[in-house]
Amino acid sequence: MNSDQKIIITTKQEINGFQRKLAWFSFHKNGLYFEIAGMLDGSHTSYHSDGNLFRTSPATKNRAAPMARLFPLAQFREWHNLGLGMILKSSLNKNPELKNKDRKYQVYEVNVDQFPNNALNLIVELIEPNRLDLFNSEEMCPPQDACIIEIKTLRPWIIVTILGHEHNLLICPYDGEFQGMKLRHFNKRYSANRIGDTYSFEAYKID
Repeated sequence: MNSDQKIIITTKQEINGFQRKLAWFSFHKNGLYFEIAGMLDGSHTSYHSDGNLFRTSPATKNRAAPMARLFPLAQFREWHNLGLGMILKSSLNKNPELKNKDRKYQVYEVNVDQFPNNALNLIVELIEPNRLDLFNSEEMCPPQDACIIEIKTLRPWIIVTILGHEHNLLICPYDGEFQGMKLRHFNKRYSANRIGDTYSFEAYKID
């Protein structure tokens, strides 16, 4: 596992005068820490070196809550989906701004204007290095018009999929507002309501 490295995914365009962060990943000696989509202060998911996965957010009363037990990070094998986040493009002005000091890190820019829907989905996965063949089957293929970022400078590799079309969203609000959510299933890899699986959701209205 790499240590003391940070990766940021940000909007290519400025929103209210600043590029806005869509996701960040930070490798430390204790493990991988990251957050995607709407970024509330202090919220993050952590994959510890020993394989324990935790979530810290207002939903957990800002305390680290256990989510799963996976491979020890240095021994990660095959593929695992770490989570799905949704944010409205109309709320991106509330996301943290990309600061000059952030540019010393590895930064990926995403043109959010390429996505016609107001809702954006971000899916985070880890994959064993040089095992992209795991995604070759129909059950692992991304939906049409998916934007995929492959981060291969770290081990394990990080895959981020961004969806923003009506036909490929896994999760989106009714009528563009938070009156409820629509969930979709495409295949084994891309699903928000696969039969037999248990999901944990957080939803926040950002004013």
